[in-house]
Amino acid sequence: MEPRHFVRRLIAVIIDIILLSQLVFYITVPFADGNTVRLSGGIYQSVACRTVPLAPESQAYFIERGVEAENGSLCSASQNGFFAGSTLLVSSHTNAEGGIADDAITITVALDDAGQQVSPVFPVAYLQPVLVLALLILTTFLLQGQTLGKKVTQVQVIQLDGDYPSFVQVAQREILKFAPAIALFLIGVFAPAYSLELVVPLLQKGEDIALVLGFLGAATFIYILWWVAPMVWWNGSMPYDKLSKTLVERSY
Repeated sequence: MEPRHFVRRLIAVIIDIILLSQLVFYITVPFADGNTVRLSGGIYQSVACRTVPLAPESQAYFIERGVEAENGSLCSASQNGFFAGSTLLVSSHTNAEGGIADDAITITVALDDAGQQVSPVFPVAYLQPVLVLALLILTTFLLQGQTLGKKVTQVQVIQLDGDYPSFVQVAQREILKFAPAIALFLIGVFAPAYSLELVVPLLQKGEDIALVLGFLGAATFIYILWWVAPMVWWNGSMPYDKLSKTLVERSY
């Protein structure tokens, strides 16, 4: 069986995800105020922190939650150069280098421009994967089996008979392609305890270690089974190609 241009397809996916995710990011910029509605998902993120003394009422607030401290770190984040909100970081103790100790109890409080506590929302975190998938489907259909990444790498999705894929085939193929990622995304939405943002800190703290490692191991196995194993078994003819009755060929 002829190899199905795995390297070209991988490069095309990387190009498409970077370009489309940034397009979605800039679409959402006008809707973010940096306080309650915050940006996320930018390629370039920077965080600047400074030490600030805690007011007595703030100290009492953190003592109630198990952290005694006189100072905190006031941090301002930016995504792609746009303000993405401020947070107050308070830890129970530091290490010899002055940083947060590995075994420290740390509390992070989101603040607005006035220094008041807020409950931020990150629309890009939810909108980005949904819109990127929708744009991938739309561009693949409109460009007759190609995306910007596929144009660069000179590959094209076609039907088994050589015709251009239908919209239904394109949608089915892209949804099946990212099925493991979609499943993990939905788990993160409906079971936040298993979102990547919370799994990693649990792993670092050693909490629920067996459960966390089991979850990460199962996710890794599914990724390998869906994306890597077909390269060995089917010489690059991916399961989502077979199920959608399409294949990827060179375009000239």
